[in-house]
Amino acid sequence: MKEIYSWVPWFQELGKKIETKGKEYLVNKAKQMDWKNENPPLLQYGDENIDPLSFFYFLAQKSTSNQRKPVYDDIQDVFEIESPLPNASIDDYYVFPTPRSDASVLFHNQKIFHPDLLWRLFRQAVKDKPTIDPSDFKKVLDIPNVAVPKLTQVLFLINPTYFLPVDTLTETVSEYLPDSTLSSKIKRLKKDGGYGEYLSILEKLKKAFPGCQPYEINMFLGLQFDQKSEVSSNFFQISTNVYNKGTDYWDDFKNNNKVYTGGEGNKKKYPLTEPKPGDVILVRTGKQKGRGIGIVKKNDYAEVGGFDKNGAIHVLWINKSTSQLDGLTDSLGFNEAGSGTYSAFEKMEGYKPSFDLTKKLTRNSIENGPEPENHPLNQILFGPPGTGKTWNTVYHALAIIEGKALAEIEREGREDVKGRFDELKEQGQIEMVTFHQNFAYEDFIEGIRPVLSDENKNVEYELSAGVFKRIADRADKNEDQNYVLIIDEINRGNIAKIFGELITLIEPSKRLGGEDEATVTLSYSKKLFGIPDNLYLIGTMNTADRSIALLDTALRRRFEFVEMMPNSNHECISENVEGVNCQELLATMNDRIRFLFDREHQIGHTYFINVDSVDDLEKAFKTKIIPLLQEYFYDNYEKIKLVLNENGFISKVSPENLLLESDLMDQDRNFYELLADSDKWQDPKSYRAIYEKDEQGDADKTEQDA
Repeated sequence: MKEIYSWVPWFQELGKKIETKGKEYLVNKAKQMDWKNENPPLLQYGDENIDPLSFFYFLAQKSTSNQRKPVYDDIQDVFEIESPLPNASIDDYYVFPTPRSDASVLFHNQKIFHPDLLWRLFRQAVKDKPTIDPSDFKKVLDIPNVAVPKLTQVLFLINPTYFLPVDTLTETVSEYLPDSTLSSKIKRLKKDGGYGEYLSILEKLKKAFPGCQPYEINMFLGLQFDQKSEVSSNFFQISTNVYNKGTDYWDDFKNNNKVYTGGEGNKKKYPLTEPKPGDVILVRTGKQKGRGIGIVKKNDYAEVGGFDKNGAIHVLWINKSTSQLDGLTDSLGFNEAGSGTYSAFEKMEGYKPSFDLTKKLTRNSIENGPEPENHPLNQILFGPPGTGKTWNTVYHALAIIEGKALAEIEREGREDVKGRFDELKEQGQIEMVTFHQNFAYEDFIEGIRPVLSDENKNVEYELSAGVFKRIADRADKNEDQNYVLIIDEINRGNIAKIFGELITLIEPSKRLGGEDEATVTLSYSKKLFGIPDNLYLIGTMNTADRSIALLDTALRRRFEFVEMMPNSNHECISENVEGVNCQELLATMNDRIRFLFDREHQIGHTYFINVDSVDDLEKAFKTKIIPLLQEYFYDNYEKIKLVLNENGFISKVSPENLLLESDLMDQDRNFYELLADSDKWQDPKSYRAIYEKDEQGDADKTEQDA
């Protein structure tokens, strides 16, 4: 995973070249660039005002692969950069500050120019050990349209092994860092602009990540800011003596952002597939030498389901310091960290910042477990068919009842989660119901129902509580427990008819004990009824069945909506089913559906889970995907063919051979049929033709010849 930092040497080489060869070199090269029909502001104020800070900031503004690739490719050629250019189409390889498209990239305005000052600061910053003149730092900050975020961001781009940005990202994430004074120092820096204050902030940030490079710190902070890298309280330990031959692989671990083992373990199998993104890895050599601490970003072993000699667990390092441990660690090469290993690392001063950081981010320690999570009282999981909405209600319900974060439950094994879910259903803490057009108030709240009273089968009527009232009564009697009612297909019922007068009471403020606590007199029993605040409602809604825009307004106001869209990169979707990349196949079809119809009618990823052979693909397409497309497009086979890239599954039939010529016959009319027994269904090439352009011609030719 070292590629995520491959932009660093590329930028460094560019900076060193400009610093060595000087102003005239940058001016000439900037004018030789093919800016792709742009009129860069950098070139609009004369050669004498082309400065390196504006140049670097302008490059960073190319924030998408389409913008970045042509410009960076041209930089590579024009400036003769020898460091390999990272793949410009992969955004994860370019994690650094990117100014907004409408932001000013210049370090001057239209009237005031400071080229000598900007060149002087650049030459100070680009050195391996920068020697910044505090007065120059302050003077640049005083330039109109230049502030602390802009200046520190460009310093980081010029020298990412020394500087760090101090911007919204740093300020927001600083509250999660152990040093409580960091936030106040950032505020003082923005107010006073002193270089000494900036150095103090750099020192504190680097101290929080011992041994890590600034670009590694920036990556970790950025992922926390975007909430793309949760840190969990699960700890694993691994030895750098991979093949048990006395060889230390720490340098490879450290330099390539990964850890790995040499096998599945001897007496006990290693838990290779268990570490998940966000889990913490403690790295040691022998039993008493700590080497580092990393956060799991990706686990190759989990993707293949076991040991792979070329596999690894890719990590983001938060500590790369070596320390003699106080106490013995686990003897196994790789396992879940026991209390001995955890304690041995935690007690060492060099690792204290990392444990403080993980505890702050997770708000818990390994001994105490997680704090209760706040879950919405009313929520609806909505999305296209096959996105796992009903499946995910199990995770949501369990997280609510056990007081855990949803992410924590999702990391557990499905069988364990489902087992606990079923037990809670049997105990009455979870109920499930499906709404439909005939579902009524009497089924949901209470009603009068006929019963056979005696052997003569005489009919009597009794008051019967519905599913909602039953679980609400249980929740009211057991205030120390949470209860969950799952309503599948909530949008298919008549909300006003089903909820009746209770629709108002589900609001959090009107629950029993709420600020505006309210009760109603039930229509049949004439008893007062209120809804306790420990009863949670989880609904599911299929957006292909009914648009959210048409959903009952009363329901929309009282529920939080959680969108669940297709995930073509789902870990259970194979990238190689006899040569067919099902992830790319699903993504391509959904791109076309969004264009031809809308985003609410995409194909869910569950249709491709457990598809491991061409036989499975054939079955999925014939029995699920094609019928779904027929429903979406109302049997408009021209559009269905476009979704399938005209791969040959659908044949066009002309009427000319079926009917005699007649004025009643429309010569241009065609109809379509699905090829039932064609060999195409068993040909991987037919499925690749859906997403590979070079396969389309063969598929079309086969159809025409058929």
